[in-house]
Amino acid sequence: MRKLLITGIAGFVGSHLAERMMTKAEVWGVHIDEGLDNLVGMGALNLLPCDLMDGKGVAEVFKRVRPGAIVHLAAQSRPALSFDNPAETLRNNIFSTLNVFEAAASVCPEAVILNIGSGDVYGEVNEAEFPVRETAELRPMNPYSVSKATADLMGFQYWKSKGLRVIRCRPFNHLGPRQARHFVAPSFARQIAECEAGARPDMVIKVGNLESSKDFLDVRDVVAAYELLLDKGACGEAYNICSGKAVKIRWILDTLLSLSAAKIEVSEDAGKMRPTEAMSIYGDAGKLRALGWEPRYPLVDGLAGLLDYWRGKTRARR
Repeated sequence: MRKLLITGIAGFVGSHLAERMMTKAEVWGVHIDEGLDNLVGMGALNLLPCDLMDGKGVAEVFKRVRPGAIVHLAAQSRPALSFDNPAETLRNNIFSTLNVFEAAASVCPEAVILNIGSGDVYGEVNEAEFPVRETAELRPMNPYSVSKATADLMGFQYWKSKGLRVIRCRPFNHLGPRQARHFVAPSFARQIAECEAGARPDMVIKVGNLESSKDFLDVRDVVAAYELLLDKGACGEAYNICSGKAVKIRWILDTLLSLSAAKIEVSEDAGKMRPTEAMSIYGDAGKLRALGWEPRYPLVDGLAGLLDYWRGKTRARR
């Protein structure tokens, strides 16, 4: 059984990937000391604290684990926050990736490295370019997506210059249980759960732009794509992970509201608007589908699981 090292294992997607892979690989995870709640009850995981900004520390972890595969998920992943602190976002996301690549090149150059980027790197896409393919121009519109575009290109460079077996992933939006409150779907779900629990007596939830359309997947389909790419992805190549259709943010909200019996009002909050945002984007996952991947989970199932997760979190706080 090969060793799989996941950076950011305690995060939303990292925890789902660990849960999927723990019976198929010896799973090791790197985390920082911000709590391991997402991993509770998972059992046989090997966890190591490490600040990925510490190059020597990263190298020591790699020497201890000697992984055969690496999924680099750790990142500052909030586009909105990246506007408030662009320098920190760029430093964290670029230099943590650099340290992972350097450690792999030194310690385990034969390991497969799945570098997790973002569909946000495409930015503002012309209508004629839809659905967006991996060959599209990168036009990042926020510091987060600039950092991800840089890390993506760095993966290509390390494959070409050092022969690292880097596979570049560009997942579009995804959702499900354990997703943090700062993203759009869990923000809605958390507020609905608070209304149901009486924590919002006015029964009003605050929302941002509901008219933009994004390409969403259930997180379980995303981690299934990661597993497939570890086995069948071509080194140096980029792969979109997406549904191939755009869903309005208003539909996400309306679907979550339909899963609740509470009488809830909706109020627009200007503070939740981004300075720049693509109004519509959806991708083409043809390269990934050619490897045998197909999305299996309806979005409504992921939204139901997300709402139940936040109901549980809300009850635990009261």
